[in-house]
Amino acid sequence: MAAPALLPPPPMDEGSAAPPAPASLDLAPPPQEPEPPLLLRRPPIRVTSEFDSEQRLFSHRLSCRVLDGFAKLRLRVSHAAGGGGIAWGPPDFALLARNFSVVVDPASRGAVLRGAADLAGSLRLQASHSTKNCQSGEQSYIHVGCSAHCLSVSCNYEYNKSIVSCIHLDRCFQFKYESRKEQQGEVSVTANLGDSPCKIELSSLVPPSGPPRATFFFPKGEVSIKEKILDEGDRILSVNGLVKSHVLNGVCTAAYSDNAMKIKYRYKDDEISFIPSISLPSNSLSFAFKRQLTPSDKLSYWYNFDTNYWGVIYKHKENKHLKWKAGYESDNRLGYASLWVGDAGGSTKEVPLKAKVHFTLKVPQDNVQNSVVVFHVKKRWDF
Repeated sequence: MAAPALLPPPPMDEGSAAPPAPASLDLAPPPQEPEPPLLLRRPPIRVTSEFDSEQRLFSHRLSCRVLDGFAKLRLRVSHAAGGGGIAWGPPDFALLARNFSVVVDPASRGAVLRGAADLAGSLRLQASHSTKNCQSGEQSYIHVGCSAHCLSVSCNYEYNKSIVSCIHLDRCFQFKYESRKEQQGEVSVTANLGDSPCKIELSSLVPPSGPPRATFFFPKGEVSIKEKILDEGDRILSVNGLVKSHVLNGVCTAAYSDNAMKIKYRYKDDEISFIPSISLPSNSLSFAFKRQLTPSDKLSYWYNFDTNYWGVIYKHKENKHLKWKAGYESDNRLGYASLWVGDAGGSTKEVPLKAKVHFTLKVPQDNVQNSVVVFHVKKRWDF
């Protein structure tokens, strides 16, 4: 049986309208609002406030990034919290960038300017200038330094006081000259002894008042020889030295100066530290002992046999943001306890609530009623 033939589509009437064409998709992104000019943008502002109860002092710091993050603007102001009112101190202003900074201190009517630039390859130029109020006793200074891979030259000039010039040539030679307002300066030359780690330094006053001082440096210490004038006017050669050496899994240090020697031994492992020391010829003996009880607990104790003074400290660290310690000092007859909330050495940004608190309780042994509590609070806000 043959397949049926396909019928042609029906003819369209002349009056009928054609089917509408599919609408084209508009893939163009929506128009964005133009960004404001760089100088009109409001950068994020950070405010950090501190209060020290012992000094009864408030300190506030405002900082923000300007010029699209190129520099940092900082304003710092402090005031006292006294019973007779609030005394505001003069604020200081700073503009900090990677290779340039300006710090203005209205209290001394001065400013500190620092700058640095990479000239070519490993050659770098550094300069700083400070102006201070002459009435405050501090004079202005200028510092210029230039360093390369194997050469470093620097010069400091302090108005009406001193000039210091220093030249480093690789690690084998160093020349330093210093001149003071009292018309007395010092010049020193340092040189390495071949390829060995030892070096020798010769230094003398300008104008010279005797033979130069000679210092010999070696990996485990140093020895210096210089002329010394006694009270009777006699001149003698004085020898000073410092030697370190590893003894019985510890480090022994012997320091000799002005006919007196101090010998100290330090042993330390993961749990125990033991540090005895003796001074000669006085035969003064003392020692310190530290014991890591647990990863979060530590006990320290020291005793001086010559004065019978002693002290003990117990430390506990719960976590990064919470720790405390308690101790006693017999020489001051004082007991104390401290609590830290927030990482004491870290940034306020990383601690909970962006705040750090430090409490200290001091209890005198002779008068417990005069016990005091001092605290330090630091808080940060971001706007």
